[in-house]
Amino acid sequence: MKFGYMSGFRSDLCSEIEFAKKHFDFTEITIQPELLKTISGVFPNIKKALSGFEVLGHIHWEIIRYDDILKNADILRSLGAKKITIHPFQKLSLEENAKIFNKISDAFQSSKTELLIENVSSQPFSSEKDLSELLKKVPEARLTLDIGHANRNLELDKFIKNLAQKIGHIHLHDNTKNLDHVFYNKKEELKSILSKIRSFGYDGTILFETFSIIKGDKNISQEFPEIKKLHIEQLKKLSNG
Repeated sequence: MKFGYMSGFRSDLCSEIEFAKKHFDFTEITIQPELLKTISGVFPNIKKALSGFEVLGHIHWEIIRYDDILKNADILRSLGAKKITIHPFQKLSLEENAKIFNKISDAFQSSKTELLIENVSSQPFSSEKDLSELLKKVPEARLTLDIGHANRNLELDKFIKNLAQKIGHIHLHDNTKNLDHVFYNKKEELKSILSKIRSFGYDGTILFETFSIIKGDKNISQEFPEIKKLHIEQLKKLSNG
């Protein structure tokens, strides 16, 4: 298994990439919509920061226009991404999603890029049934299995049972019934979920998509200095588990 860090949310992108290179096997990059507008000015620095490091792509969920998705994907490919994850379009029907994703899939195939569709935390497209139907209609796509999203909806076992062979990437984070993208506090919980992942023979890329901690009933987003400390603590749980 390879473990990765999500770059693009809490600090300048180059600093996050340098942190990922020091501690992880790869980074998954999300380009925020505002950065997308000015990316040409900082692209050389980002490319230099990566310096051969493995990178996956993730299209920000606020980017929903087809042309913007392709522009974003072109940048991610130029940075070295060969796999790009996209969320389903929540306001569109399954048939409309299938039409758009097949169009994206055709564009990706011409550049030898793998399209990954992620299960989300809210309906539609939070259930294994919906993702199975969508993936049947977009045969060239694979699944980014988001563990926290699936757990929130009590769907993880269904995803593993019915879609294990379609999983091309995993997003890993702790969750409660209403909150996700939370750091793992307990080594036992992390060890348990990794055992479940190993149980269906998965040995690919796993992204720690962790940004926040829970205090009381609130999900408190963390800034980059604290993010680094919490990720290192999480990695120690992984190495000790």
